[in-house]
Amino acid sequence: MKNIKLAFLFVALLWGIHAFNLFFPGDLRLMGIWPRSIQGLWGILFCPFLHRNFSHLCANSGALIVLLSVSLTYSKKLTAIALMYIILFGGGMVWLLGSPGSLHIGASGVVFGLIGFLICSGLTHQNLKAIVISILVCFFYGGALLSLFVVIPGISWSGHFFGFLSGILACRLVHKS
Repeated sequence: MKNIKLAFLFVALLWGIHAFNLFFPGDLRLMGIWPRSIQGLWGILFCPFLHRNFSHLCANSGALIVLLSVSLTYSKKLTAIALMYIILFGGGMVWLLGSPGSLHIGASGVVFGLIGFLICSGLTHQNLKAIVISILVCFFYGGALLSLFVVIPGISWSGHFFGFLSGILACRLVHKS
């Protein structure tokens, strides 16, 4: 139950930032990742906390609550380390290889990173809990991985792709340490 509360708190933070952005001057969304621009480097850290609109935030919220709850249940420590890798490496790769002049915002990279992390954990850990989680994540979120093969205008394909890869990398790195 505590893990679900932590997941809800994280998502509540995203909603709070979105509400702040709606009611106060300025547009925080401009602090997202701008590939290969110096000002876009800060976006690596801020990107997961910024959303284009209400529907964008809703689309990420449900998956984040479920995946974070599951991951935190598996291991709080590994989840914290994995999130750091997912945000920094995934965002760094978007900054380095994303389309020039584009703006990347949203927690989708974290969602895809958690999918990659949890699926890979079942293969890496080879304990019953990790394997069951991996199978369940494949069953419920495997269809989302099909979006990695389609580029949709207005959606950060590179955020999804590098998020997923960073989740796999995070799994490999946290299990080595």
